[in-house]
Amino acid sequence: MKKTIIYLFVAALGLTGLSACHSDLDIVYDNALSASIMWKDPSDLEQSVPGIYARVRGFLGANEANVFYFGEVRVGDYMWGPSLKDKVQDNFKISCRHQTFTPSNTIGWADAYKAIDQANAVLLHSGECNATEAKVKWANAQAYFARAFVYFYAVRLWGEIPMNLLPVEGTAQPETYPAQATAAQVYEQIGKDIEACEACGDVLGGEKYFGTKDALNMLKAEYALWMYSTQNGGNSYLSMAETALNAIGISDSKLLADYSKVFDRGNRKNAEVIFAMNNTASSRAGYQVYFCHTSNNIKSNFRQKPVPISSSQWWHYSEGFQKQLLDSKAAGDKRVDTNLGIGNYGADGGEISWCNKLLGDMTGSTVVFDNDLLYYRYALAVMMHAELKYYQGNYDAALKSLNLIAKRAYGKDNVYTSNAKEAVLDAIVKEYFLEFPAEGVIWWALIRTGRIWGYVPNNEIPGETFADLRAKNANILLWPIPQSSLNKNTNLHQLAGWE
Repeated sequence: MKKTIIYLFVAALGLTGLSACHSDLDIVYDNALSASIMWKDPSDLEQSVPGIYARVRGFLGANEANVFYFGEVRVGDYMWGPSLKDKVQDNFKISCRHQTFTPSNTIGWADAYKAIDQANAVLLHSGECNATEAKVKWANAQAYFARAFVYFYAVRLWGEIPMNLLPVEGTAQPETYPAQATAAQVYEQIGKDIEACEACGDVLGGEKYFGTKDALNMLKAEYALWMYSTQNGGNSYLSMAETALNAIGISDSKLLADYSKVFDRGNRKNAEVIFAMNNTASSRAGYQVYFCHTSNNIKSNFRQKPVPISSSQWWHYSEGFQKQLLDSKAAGDKRVDTNLGIGNYGADGGEISWCNKLLGDMTGSTVVFDNDLLYYRYALAVMMHAELKYYQGNYDAALKSLNLIAKRAYGKDNVYTSNAKEAVLDAIVKEYFLEFPAEGVIWWALIRTGRIWGYVPNNEIPGETFADLRAKNANILLWPIPQSSLNKNTNLHQLAGWE
């Protein structure tokens, strides 16, 4: 009985991410406790894997550290402007200048390593639990997938990062105060983890709140396209991406006919969702609060019907991007009503706009942010396939995949017809903007396609382009290492250009 109580306590500690001895080390809670009394029974292994994904959600589900802030906000003024009524915006998150976007106001680093540390603990101790071989393989496969997933996010965000492969279980370990590895070393390890996950066999299962075979192939394809297009990886990575995407299968069979249903909180884990994080009324993770409006700015009869109400509203589509969406709607694009809410709902009769996607429960007086957090969905596989075919120079095949996405949006075949190289790339980039706003996908697609340099992240200096900023700071696409982490760990150094 006493042993059971201890197990339950440790499991709760693992799932909530509470810190013990090492909270000041900016890595994770002290695993020494769990190493000493856990990893005895098969149930310990089963309890530890959900803890990995709880930490992944902690890394990518916080208010200002999430897929949206990391993966889309820095597109900048092209997409975003101050909220219409409150006239505020998280400006430092879209700026690439030292005066606003600095090490002192970047976050998320510690939560990434909490997830990595939990995966490392599973990989180190899974064989000690007297579990079946199948259960050990399942746990290891999940840990390899999650570790590769988080490292892939982290290295794209910060470049030079520590590469811990063992859990922190004592203060004498080098993992406690780790030094940074090169980005190339981290990318190499991600590839190894993907291979190790595959080597475990087809044991991942079909639970979409965990890694699945399709989720692994999505990660593999995204990693391969990134390595080819941004790391000079060569054609072998295109072959890797093609293998992964072919394993998923590229057709319209897994695209929901109704785009809005992909994000319906009553339709969670639908056929288009490949990998998501469970989000409930109690956890309330995510970033959608910043698309809502304060009640005093909205006419009473429109609050929550249809205007989402919460405590603050910081984000609003720029006038230019809003026009792009409305022009697409005028052309028949059925996605726009999900991506954009707009109307004269203001308390003063003025126009109000917001993003309808992934808002959550709107039955009360304010929104409850309980919609799941989507990381991979099938439409992204189709878009990556179009991107792959573009890189291979097969522009007709790229259009074929691209038009699967466009057909659902516009209800007709062959929306895009020109197979000229630049026209195909223009169409791919356009569809990323129209298909994925507020999902944290667009930023990474712009970097992969090389189109990022045509966007201005902040117009404080008239006429300055993103390319101008690149000339000043080769690491302009990265986030600076958080100052709090540098203060706690003297083995870390700030990235060149962000000192």
